[in-house]
Amino acid sequence: MEIIFVIAGISALLVIGSIWRGYVFSVLWKWFIVPVFPAMPLLSIPVAIGIAMVVSFLAYQYTYSKDDRDTASKFGGAFGVSLLYPALVLLMGWVVTLFL
Repeated sequence: MEIIFVIAGISALLVIGSIWRGYVFSVLWKWFIVPVFPAMPLLSIPVAIGIAMVVSFLAYQYTYSKDDRDTASKFGGAFGVSLLYPALVLLMGWVVTLFL
C-alpha cells in the first residue's frame, strides 16, 4: 500500500513541479529577455514548460550515489528541488529586477 502513495506522490510532484517551473521560467523570460530583445514574444506557461523540459533534458547530468536515506527523506529532497528551488530562483530574479 505504501508503494501506491509513493507513486501517487511522485506523480503529483512531477506535474506540480513542471507547472511551477514553467510559470517561473515565463516570469523570468518576461523580466529579463523581453526588455533586452523586444521582438521576442512573451511565453505562455505551456510553452515555458516545454522549453524548460527541453533545456533540462539537454543539460541533465546523472551522478550515481549510494543513497541510504528513507523514502520520506528522498521525497523531501525531491520536493525541495521541484518546488523550493524554482521559488528561490524567482525570488533572486525579483531582487535583480529591483536593480534594473
